Amino acid sequence: MRRFLPKTAMAAVLSFTLALSGVAATPGTARADSEDAAAIIAGIIALYAIGRAVERRNDRRDHRPAVTPQPPRQHNLVAPARCFREFQTTGGYVRGYGARCMQNNVRRPGLLPPDCIRRVQTNRGTRNLYGGRCLARNGWQRERGFHP
Repeated sequence: MRRFLPKTAMAAVLSFTLALSGVAATPGTARADSEDAAAIIAGIIALYAIGRAVERRNDRRDHRPAVTPQPPRQHNLVAPARCFREFQTTGGYVRGYGARCMQNNVRRPGLLPPDCIRRVQTNRGTRNLYGGRCLARNGWQRERGFHP
């Protein structure tokens, strides 16, 4: 309420000035008849009503709850169990998710991180795999109930 005190005071001074400007005393109009008095009172009431409406509008603006921004929508990034592969290499076993299978079976293939693809030489040829840990670091989860 304190912020609007200067506006309210200014509105009151302005309405008072406007009301008095119509009643300027000149020698020719020394007496005011009842119609002039009624018009002046109606003008004051109208200015008061306008001032109250402006004040109420400003009060509503202050009491409106602040809109909190919504957190960014997180996508359901799930790596399907059917894409999990385990290959034998000359250095041991390699585990990961088949790149082609992932691109064909996930909901949002555009969200697959390109830096997680590894090219692996297996006894069955060259394969492209997404590393499981790399996917996890980028927000991907294993399919529920799947434990390799």
